[in-house]
Amino acid sequence: MTAPRIERDAFLARDSLRKYDEALLRRVAANLCKPRNHWPIGDLIERCVEVFSNPPTLDRRLKVISPAGRQLLAVIGHSRQPRWLVGSLIEIATVLASDDALTTVLELLDAGLLFPILREGLRLRNFQSWLLESPAPEVLAPTPVTDRALGEPLPLEFPPAQDTDGPIREADGLDWPLRLAVLWQIVGRGPLRRTQQLDFFKRDLDRLRSEALLAAPDEALADLPDPALFAAALAQAVGLLKEVDGEVRAGDFPKSWEVGLAEVLADLWAAFPRISTWNSFAGWAPSFALANPFPTANLLALLALATVPDDGWADPEALADWVGQRHPYWREASALDAGATSRGLGRRSLGQATGVARFLLAVAYPLRLCQARRRHAGGWALRLSPLGRWVLRLTPNVPEFPVFSQTLLVQPNLEVLAYRQGLTPHLLAQLTRFATWKTLGAACTLQLEPQSVYRALENGETQASIVQSLERHGMKTLPSAVLEALKTWSNKRNRITVYPAAVLLEFATADELNEALARGLPLTRLTERLAAVATEQQIDYRHFRLTSARDYGLPPEPCVAVESDGVTLSVDLARSDLLLEPEIQRFAESVPTSVPGRRAYRLTPASVAGARQQGLSLAELSAW
Repeated sequence: MTAPRIERDAFLARDSLRKYDEALLRRVAANLCKPRNHWPIGDLIERCVEVFSNPPTLDRRLKVISPAGRQLLAVIGHSRQPRWLVGSLIEIATVLASDDALTTVLELLDAGLLFPILREGLRLRNFQSWLLESPAPEVLAPTPVTDRALGEPLPLEFPPAQDTDGPIREADGLDWPLRLAVLWQIVGRGPLRRTQQLDFFKRDLDRLRSEALLAAPDEALADLPDPALFAAALAQAVGLLKEVDGEVRAGDFPKSWEVGLAEVLADLWAAFPRISTWNSFAGWAPSFALANPFPTANLLALLALATVPDDGWADPEALADWVGQRHPYWREASALDAGATSRGLGRRSLGQATGVARFLLAVAYPLRLCQARRRHAGGWALRLSPLGRWVLRLTPNVPEFPVFSQTLLVQPNLEVLAYRQGLTPHLLAQLTRFATWKTLGAACTLQLEPQSVYRALENGETQASIVQSLERHGMKTLPSAVLEALKTWSNKRNRITVYPAAVLLEFATADELNEALARGLPLTRLTERLAAVATEQQIDYRHFRLTSARDYGLPPEPCVAVESDGVTLSVDLARSDLLLEPEIQRFAESVPTSVPGRRAYRLTPASVAGARQQGLSLAELSAW
């Protein structure tokens, strides 16, 4: 439990308490901090929050709630995810054999051990009305509370399988982090667009599904539907991708990537309950985002797997069937069949619970949460790995992994060979920033390219830091061709100056710009005819003869006319901007003209063919 998480939970709990009606606040405070006097509202809220930093007080509060409430808090603690939909908590409480799951949730809310996530401007008078009126009520379980409940026994005993044989297999845990790194690069080249129904536009769906590097992991023991879409949902849940104005864009690598593999896998595990648009049975199903049973089913399956003895194994198919028989989504399937479509989970049946087995074999096993062993009857048997027990917070000690610092082989052709046994999340993030992933496997390959190096330089890397990373982890001295290429690309990038705001001046001839500079005007030459001034206040317009002005914050103006021959374009220089010239030269050639204030271009077979080679389509040309 880290200090930032405690501070985050305290902030959210304080925010919820401030939105409580006074009568509700004092009732919750009477259960949580038991004030002896009539404290002011602000002081009362702070006293409630202070309870989270007082373990003995928390232990006393946990003793007076029901065993079902303590078990529910324990499951939340094992998930490492403090924020849950109330519907999901009711599913968990039902599987834990709670007589009334909703009553258990209300008991924890009244005790101040769960806090509703409330929208701004809402005043909460009672929890029952809030649950009825909210379309998807969500609650927070403060981490200090769930920490104290972790030792509570759970009624999830599962019988082990007896027919196993052969060597024990364990993955290296890098399959999904590698695919997340590849996805970060893909989204960095162009954002993914979301619809109001949480889906992606078809072009972006096809783009993800056709990406070979986002296919199911090599170490997966079963097929997984829509693995690329699972990676996208997981990356967004963990914060590697951010949604801004309906677009999913590349964000920063989480801080856990700087720490180690165990911490990264723990963060991914904590993100699983936040994945609602994908499930391990049907794949990508955003229309069932609020009715997805798999976040709770997968969690309960792994907790049941934890009850198997250290020398025992479990059949994942039998475990999936065991969860399905107890989970209310499938146990009471006939109650809510109306309206189900074939696009998502479809009509409910116990057979859908096989998605839990797929999750264990194709997600949990490649993440090193489970170990595998062959069964005599065919298929695989599983048990929790030492890392899996730590991730589920069943043991306090982080497993140690061997470290191989020299794991890169940099070729003179700018190809980088990365051997997986030496890869760490920190090195993964570094390589992803300045090199392009080409293949994944026991030995992954990347390519140093101008675009990838420019991207790294834009994100704060330097030529020295890139060389240092390659040399520190390289098996051999860097080839001179690689050093020269990095120096060349870095020098090109360093010659670029970024102006947050500027006035751009275009002179009619190069001689006029030279004359202006000779007079000592505060101009910065950009090209033969272009100069920039940092602020307009530096310009004394008495020294200039202005023929036109353009505000680049405004939309483009119509400034091109098509001549009678149909292939000659006449540009009005008084209305055009500086962006038009490089655009039009992609598909047309400059021709002389005698008309003052205008410039002419002509479409020719050669210019159009060159545009097609650059990727310009007929539709894009027509739109231009």
